[in-house]
Formats: sequence, C-alpha cells, structure tokens
Amino acid sequence: MSKKLTKEQRKIAEHIHGHALVKAVPGSGKTTTLIMRVTNLLTKGIPPQSILILMYNKAAQVSFQDKLNVAISKYNLAYSPEVRTFNSYALKLIQEAQKSKLIKRKTLLRPEDYKYQGLLRECYLFGNQIEGSYVDNNDIEKLELNISNWRLEELTPDDLENDPNYKDVDTNNKRSYRKYCELLEQYNLRTFDDSLIEAVQLLRSNQFPTPIFSQVIVDEYQDVNYIQNELIKGITQQSTSVMVVGDVNQCIYEWRGSRPDFIEGIFERDFKESKVYNLSYTFRYGHQLAYVANSVISKNKVDNNYSDDSFCISHPNNADTEVSIHQGGNLLKIIQYCEKNSTTDSTAIIARSNADLIEPEIVLQLLNLPYSVKTSKQKLVSRPEITLFALLMCLAIDGDFNRVSPIKSFKPLIKNFLKQLGFRLPKGMLNELTEAITKDKTQFYKVIKDSVDLKHRLNHKIFNSLKDIQNSFKAEDDASEVYKFINEKDLFSNISESSILRRESNDQLRGISFMLQLLNTFQITIADLLTILITPKEYQEDNVKYHLTTMHGSKGLEWDNVIIIGLEDNAYPGISNEPSVPKELASLQTKVHDELKEERRLFYVAITRAIKHLHLIVPKDKLLDDWNRKGWSSTPKKEIEATRFVFEMDTVIANELITKIKEPKAQLNLSPRSRLYLAKLSSAS
Repeated sequence: MSKKLTKEQRKIAEHIHGHALVKAVPGSGKTTTLIMRVTNLLTKGIPPQSILILMYNKAAQVSFQDKLNVAISKYNLAYSPEVRTFNSYALKLIQEAQKSKLIKRKTLLRPEDYKYQGLLRECYLFGNQIEGSYVDNNDIEKLELNISNWRLEELTPDDLENDPNYKDVDTNNKRSYRKYCELLEQYNLRTFDDSLIEAVQLLRSNQFPTPIFSQVIVDEYQDVNYIQNELIKGITQQSTSVMVVGDVNQCIYEWRGSRPDFIEGIFERDFKESKVYNLSYTFRYGHQLAYVANSVISKNKVDNNYSDDSFCISHPNNADTEVSIHQGGNLLKIIQYCEKNSTTDSTAIIARSNADLIEPEIVLQLLNLPYSVKTSKQKLVSRPEITLFALLMCLAIDGDFNRVSPIKSFKPLIKNFLKQLGFRLPKGMLNELTEAITKDKTQFYKVIKDSVDLKHRLNHKIFNSLKDIQNSFKAEDDASEVYKFINEKDLFSNISESSILRRESNDQLRGISFMLQLLNTFQITIADLLTILITPKEYQEDNVKYHLTTMHGSKGLEWDNVIIIGLEDNAYPGISNEPSVPKELASLQTKVHDELKEERRLFYVAITRAIKHLHLIVPKDKLLDDWNRKGWSSTPKKEIEATRFVFEMDTVIANELITKIKEPKAQLNLSPRSRLYLAKLSSAS
C-alpha cells in the first residue's frame, strides 16, 4: 500500500468486505484512491473477474482503465478487472441473453446515427400533427430529452397517459412518445436507454442467471438515475460488496434523471449496514477557495449544519488559490491580465449556457488567441441572436445572403432569422418562406413582399425597417455603426420571442446586447466581423490555451485560471428571490427551491475547477459592497444585480481565515465555520 495516501484515502483503499458509501469533495484524489483499493483487493487474492467497476461515461471509463493498467503493471498483477460504462455492461448482458434466446435480437440505434435522428423527427411531426421538410434541432433535442427521461423511469405510453403525476405533460409530447415506442418495436430497434431497461428486466427475471461479483465499484454515484441504480441492485447478491463514490454537491444532472436522494439516503436504504467514508481534503485549490465554496454550498442545507460530511478542506500542501470578484469587470482586461502573468497557464472561461460564450469567443478571435469550445460545435453564426445580427448586416451591405450561402446549415439560419424578426405568420408559412429564400438567396425582399401579409401592422413595420437598412452601408464601414442603425430601426425588439424557455430568452437578449459594448471596444469593419461570425478561425486542441465551456461541461476538469461570466442574478440563477408564495402555490415554491439548489450546486462545481486563480465577473452592485463591509454571507431577499451566489461566498471571513492560518497567534473573532475549518485542517495527515 502506497505511503502517499492520506488517512481518509487509506481507510477506503483498505476496505474489503461490506457495502460502502464514499463522499468525495472536488479534487480529493478519488480516482487514485479507487485504483489503490482495486490493487489492494487483487493483492488480497480476490479474482479480477469477480470485480466490476462501473463508470458514468466512456471518457471516464477509458481514463480509469488506463490508470488502472499502469497500477496493475507496477504491482505485477495478472490482469485487470472489468471497467465498463453502465451502457456497455447492459449491452453485454443483453448479448448473453440473446445467445441463450431469452430475448430476440435487435439492432442498436446509436444517438449519432442519422436513422435515430430521422425517427425522432418522424415522431415529432406525428405528435405535433404537422407536415414539413424542416424541424428545428432544438425542438428535436427537447423531445429526445423527454423521451430519454420517460424511458429511464420505465414509463410506458399508457403510464404517461393515465398516471395523474403526468397530467401536465403536453398532449403532443405524449403522442410523440407513443409513436416512438411503436416505431422501435416495428423496426426491431433498441437504443442505449432501452439496453439499460432490458438488462434490468433480465436481472429481475428468474430465467437469466445473475452475474456473480464479490466487488462492485461505482464512480460518480451522484449522477446515476433510477434505472442505473436498479442495475446496481440487480447485480448485487448477498455476498457482493458494493462501494459507490460521489458528491451530492456535484449532482447537476437532475434534468437527466439523476437525484441527490440516491447518495443522500437511498443507497444506505437499499444497501444495508453500509459504512460511510469521507474524502474531505482537496488537492486542487487553496484555503480561500475551499472556504468560499463551503460557504456557498452550505445554503443548500436546511439547518446550515457546518459539520456535514461534504465540508471541504484544502490540503496543507496546496498552494494558495486567489479568488477575485470583479464588479463591472471587463473580460478583455482579465484575459490581458492572464496573458501578462503567464503564457503557459491553462485558462477556462465558464458560463451557465453556450449563449454566454459568444462574447469570449469573439474576443479571443479578435485577439488571435487559440481556444476551443468544449461544449458546442455550433458555429457563432448559428446562435439565434447572432444569426439575426449577421444576416441583417448582410442585407445592410449586400441586400442579399450570398455571403452566408456556402454554410451547410443555411436553411436553419434562414428559419432562425425569420423567427427572430418576429413576423406574424399563419401556420406553415414559416417553412414556406424558408424554402423560398433558400432556393434564391438574392430575392429575400421579393419573397417577403409576395408572401407575407403586409397589411398586418407589425409585419408592415418590420418590412419597412428591413427596406430602410437595405444597402445602407459599405463592407468597410464600422460594425458598431450598423449595429446602432439596426437597433434604431427596432429590428432587435422581437428577439427571443420565439423561445418558450425563460433561460433561452434571457440568453438571447443578453447575447445581442453585449455586442455593442464589444464593438465599441474593438474597432472592426462589418466585413471583418462577418468573417469572424461566419468562418471563425479554428485551432487544434493540443495548441489551445483558453477553454470555453458551460458549467455542466466543466465538471471533472481543472485549469490554472478560471473566469466565470454571465453572473447577473436575473440571468443566473434567474429565479425569484421572494421569500414566500401564496399557500395555493406551495408546490411551485418547492419546485423553485429545488431548482435553486441545483443551480447552487452548479456554481459550486464551476468555482472548484480553479487551481491558481478564480475570477468572477459580476455587474456593479452597491448591495454587494454592503454585504462585504458587514461580513455577511446570507442570501439577499432584496432585488440585486450580481448573482446571489456571490453574496453567499463570505469572502471577508475567508480572508480572515487565511490570515489566521498564516499567523496562528492572530487574535480574530472567527465564525463557527472558520473554527470548524481550522479544526479539520489540524487533523490533516
């Protein structure tokens, strides 16, 4: 056994028999600990074939397998236990059942298969009772997510129709789901979701022999959903020891079916006499960040109990991590600061949504700094608000769309453009206009004039504004001037109306509003801006220094510097901070409260990605100054500008704690959380 393990890690690595729940804070070395546990099991004589390790996704599985192979080679062990994702293990069970002719063979339909997308599209059209050659990808993705969640809850179309818990589900979605299930059966297909369901049903049956494992290890347990948990239960026999590892504070996929309950009680209910271990020391970041992270996430505890198991402590050997809150901060200046202070550090720019990553992408394009966008392959021009601005600029300098016509996604661009303009159209007209303009990019004005009811007051106003901007600028003119002119013509006023989701709507409004500030900072011609938006420079992943990602996409990763943007409270979390709602809306209050908890966990995940420096860009907020001056960390009940999570960080006390750690004899009136932090720190190995 390695002597480098902490006391906490050693206890877990030496655990042999019985169920165990490991609660691990960010950067706590859980992968190293699990690998040491596996090698310990093998050296104790437990056969590799009797150990199963389940990982949440393929990337995690490959990474863990590679590290495990190195450890097995180091200890001269025979071979590695099985490391699988939930999906791949489910498919293995299905293949065994097919060989035994317990179930019939089906074709696996993968998410990337064009047939799968075609099937979803057919179901969407059927459910919504429409005809057409084009369906917005966002609509398909929403349907796909709904279907996946219903499948993984083992809901049939009849369940969805008859269960009162689902009475609020849209009738169109119910119809689409029934069609989806019928088509899978008709074409003899199964998806990855279906493989999980079928595997669980096999394990429940008396015909299929239950696999015999002495040890089952599950990583990222906070991310499992109902059917995955059922799979774990299905392969567990009386002699099986199950160890799950996770962090309730990093449960950020409730919209995909994961639930904090699994790690907060369900595991110990289903797996009796479980031993609970903690990995409470992070090896990633310093005391200041550890403390503010604890302060924020403590608001998710009903009783504000500081001694909970998820309390995170920076290991004494860690370097300091600076936390900077920039009120009214400028992203450009922070990027320039990062460039000045280090040319080798990795830097992540993190936002709640991909829409907020438009600004840093354009800034990095203008600065010629290599970057990658981790969470989206969508080109800048494909964002609805950027589509609107870019195509309006094309009309302003060319009077047509020839500049964007080479783009493969030209048809969806036109449809997005028309939706963002806000014409009032009869059913089916949007698709007709899209088809007509796509066929002839030079006849936009003629198509609109011939097809749209211009007697309608709003349509007449929009068309006249479009005529006003036609050929009104030259390609070499300043882009900020065309923005102002378009804005004066009220052509941005209907943006986001086509979105039924509040967050999407807010994202689009902010996405278009930040453009003027950006254009005032950088003097750029219309032609050059269109080049950046339509055909941005692309860089090899190995050569990039800046990584753009959403908060969800940042999970499991770390960077030297982290810059978090989009931290206006009305946008993130964007949830009312009213303390109460009428009694008849009590269920709504619970829903909002749960949503706020998940958004807070998401913030916790994002801030704990930093190693050296965390930068938070927030709007100017006088109330935040008051909070810091008074040393408060409560959640504001008043209307605020900066996200409430920054108010909850307790940065003043964090700074006092750092002083106390560096100068133990300093006389300071420490808070209960600070005293607990110091007590836990003193017990670190």
